[in-house]
Amino acid sequence: MHEWCVTEHGSTVHPDDEDHRSAGIALTVRARPGDARGVGEVTTLEIGALRRADDSDTWIVIETGIGVSLALTREGARALQRRLGEEIGPDGPLARDGVDG
Repeated sequence: MHEWCVTEHGSTVHPDDEDHRSAGIALTVRARPGDARGVGEVTTLEIGALRRADDSDTWIVIETGIGVSLALTREGARALQRRLGEEIGPDGPLARDGVDG
């Protein structure tokens, strides 16, 4: 049904496991919950696509090892990508924030 889906449909144990999921990618980052202080902790983000069996939309999911996850519509993920590029790209106001030099 979805060429990006890696779920082995029909061989899963639980109905919730029948959701469509991409292979995802792992990214090691330093992160913390939004209400926390301090340097955070090194954790792995997994970023991938998810379409639950009862969904009509595919979601871009960012899951962390610190108990936080976020699901964005594809349009929301594109808007986030654009905004991050504007803010931290070479000409963005945060391009060198915190960088010595």
